[in-house]
Amino acid sequence: MAEKKELSIDKALDRLEEINRQLETGDLDLEASLKLYKEGTELAGKLKSQLEGVEKELQIIEPKA
Repeated sequence: MAEKKELSIDKALDRLEEINRQLETGDLDLEASLKLYKEGTELAGKLKSQLEGVEKELQIIEPKA
């Protein structure tokens, strides 16, 4: 599921959980596992960036006292 369009945070988290479950089963061959691992690490990086952006927006809306 290597989509080029931006996933919502919720959908991206769901996909990351799905990838984790598939990798944990150990039923995949090495090539499939590596492909999923790569997708998962890319997705995790995008999620981190999105969440940092949300955090900055919240700090603007409600600055610390």
